[in-house]
Amino acid sequence: MNRLSHMVFGFSLFVGLYSLIYGYSVWSSEPGTVSELLQFYIIGGIVTSVVCVPILYLKAPNRHMKARTTSNKGAAGALFFVTFCLGSLVGTLVYQWYSGVVIIGNISIFVGAILVVAGALMPDWDIPFLGIGKHRNIIFHSFIIPSLAVVLTMLNVAARTGSILGDGAEVEYYLTALILLGYASHLYLDIFPSDANPLEILWIASDPNHKAPTGLKPLGQLRISPKKARHWLAGNASLLLIIAISLFAAYFVNL
Repeated sequence: MNRLSHMVFGFSLFVGLYSLIYGYSVWSSEPGTVSELLQFYIIGGIVTSVVCVPILYLKAPNRHMKARTTSNKGAAGALFFVTFCLGSLVGTLVYQWYSGVVIIGNISIFVGAILVVAGALMPDWDIPFLGIGKHRNIIFHSFIIPSLAVVLTMLNVAARTGSILGDGAEVEYYLTALILLGYASHLYLDIFPSDANPLEILWIASDPNHKAPTGLKPLGQLRISPKKARHWLAGNASLLLIIAISLFAAYFVNL
């Protein structure tokens, strides 16, 4: 997958996370109801898609290629997926302004989105550090590097407060969890071909015999066979997701 795809996919996951948190905020708040939120969420996504998808096709470079034509259902589905995610977030923000519901934890959309997108790009740092010949190696495309960030965060909290769950720890864990969420999204997306659309991703994900399109590059004596690359990426991504959920839990429990 190219960098833009990783950024968009990571941001889409953040939109999903934000929507869940906001939905809980609305559910637990007397002024708002979840049904009203869903109306703004869906309308925002549909309106944005109807307006933006034709414009993107009209302005897209190489629009005469098969992947850029309106007859290509995969390209249309991918554009609709992206624009709906963006529009639903706008609809959610409009509802927040309209209803005055305060988001639990006072989460910053801007900071959260930046951290998730940054995490989604981190696995490709193997290119500037190791060179293009070592791109997609098994160290950067695993849980190892982001886990180091978690350990350093815990050590920093312990040194500052005397405990890994000291005052202020929840905020640091929340920020670290967002990076892990983006990192995991990159590993998940690398399972699929670079030109796969959202519907194809669902189809491929359900095929246990599907292989990662390019495999993983070895680093020294550490190597993963192309046959096992898909399981390596999915397993490490799932482990990062579990760690991120645990850090999110530490954040919300201590609010």
